[in-house]
Amino acid sequence: MRRVLIPSPFVGPNSWAPVAAMLDDATVVALGELEGDDLHAAAARRIADRADDQLWIAVLHSSAGPFAPSLAAAAANLTGLVFVDAVLPHPGRSAAEIAPAGQMKALRGAAVDGLLPRWDRWFPRATLEAWVPRDEARASFLSDIPQVPLAFLEATAPDLDGWEALPAAYVRLSDGFEAQAARADAGGWPVRRLDLGHLGMASAPREVAAVLAGLPPPLG
Repeated sequence: MRRVLIPSPFVGPNSWAPVAAMLDDATVVALGELEGDDLHAAAARRIADRADDQLWIAVLHSSAGPFAPSLAAAAANLTGLVFVDAVLPHPGRSAAEIAPAGQMKALRGAAVDGLLPRWDRWFPRATLEAWVPRDEARASFLSDIPQVPLAFLEATAPDLDGWEALPAAYVRLSDGFEAQAARADAGGWPVRRLDLGHLGMASAPREVAAVLAGLPPPLG
């Protein structure tokens, strides 16, 4: 069984690289540039094309969480889902609809030629330095952050069945995702709570790798 570590579309594969280096069965899939009319389906096809050659578990961080329904539809060999400080699927709604109104207004105003600012520019630099304190780790994390089209936030997530039947777990890294973890709790999923910050994969990869490896079968 292989773990496929999937970054948020707003950050790059380097966000997961330190964890992948500590797990024998883990690989990172880079989403690359998102484009097309159905961005969820396009991302799912890209992930499935690179991961679906054997049985695998999708480990989804942050805004990659809503890809789960499209992944379940696109991948024949997907056997489980682990959400890491992730937004849970919201079929039939866009990310813009569930985001704070003030944040969306600011992001729409900051978009240039249909592209959002790089994610690390959405907040003060001191915030990122607090999330990833070590200079070397932070430089690696920053080196492959993409620009994402505003259309990704505006796109309605497809209303697909099937993903709920897969074994699933939730790993909460920060207080900001406690509501998502509580939903997972209510659904009977295994939930692990850490206080590492939203970018714990980059700042504390050993702890995150240990939690992933320690999840109950068939996810651990």
